[in-house]
Amino acid sequence: MTWSTATVPALEAAAQAAAAASAAGVVVQPVESAEACWRAADLLREVWRSAQFPVAGNVLRMVAHTGGYVAAAYDEVRGDLLAVSLGFLATDGLHSHITGVLPSGQGRGLGYALKLHQRSWCLDRGISTVTWTSDPLVRRNDRFNLHSLGAVATGYLVDFYGPMDDEVNCRDESDRLSWRWDLRGPRASEAAERRLPPAQASGLPHAVAVDARGRPVLSPVQHPRVLVSLPEDVEALRRDDPESARSWRLAVRAAVQPLLAAGGRVVGLTEAGELVLETAA
Repeated sequence: MTWSTATVPALEAAAQAAAAASAAGVVVQPVESAEACWRAADLLREVWRSAQFPVAGNVLRMVAHTGGYVAAAYDEVRGDLLAVSLGFLATDGLHSHITGVLPSGQGRGLGYALKLHQRSWCLDRGISTVTWTSDPLVRRNDRFNLHSLGAVATGYLVDFYGPMDDEVNCRDESDRLSWRWDLRGPRASEAAERRLPPAQASGLPHAVAVDARGRPVLSPVQHPRVLVSLPEDVEALRRDDPESARSWRLAVRAAVQPLLAAGGRVVGLTEAGELVLETAA
């Protein structure tokens, strides 16, 4: 039997998604019924520690009903709902809007299992691109997007959603990196086989460094590659030291936004949690 070039990546993606779910000890399934959608909405509200639903159950139901991506991860032994992911069909493939994992499910690869399920779901439907946004100050998200998935940062969006009134964002300005995941591309395929290595930083200057108090120091530098330090835990800073969190927001924005707007790119994240950016040629 011969396979088309479109079929082979989809088959590989399905096997990789199944392996990731097994490693995480979960079963990933579509969310379809009204009851299941409201359970998923409750989970997202709990993850974001919000008085309001980040996404209401009726919206999840509508997206699932009209062909969008709504999936959940359940513990394969107990059947507990542990994580939910939502994606809208968009002009450029699928836009992955939100993914939430309960604290009881963290640290076991649920986010990775959901993303590989999303990749397989898309390829089965002829969709080859997934986009999303994430807070550039959250190191673990940058590392995951760049090195676990092989996604590419395509732009810096200033205060994209406006202030967000939940206990994760604490009404901080909602700057976001926009991401593009080329599901058939070499980076995604390589990352699915083996996590991409950290970026190298030897001898590179800092566009944003860290002072002795843990505050950012913004410096104008001219170099083909620069480092942008990130806070160790911006979510804790928002709760405990909002002024410091805002200083990080403004410093990283000042360093990253103009570079990406001019055609530069994010190369990766170092072991120390610094973004490596390359200026346009």
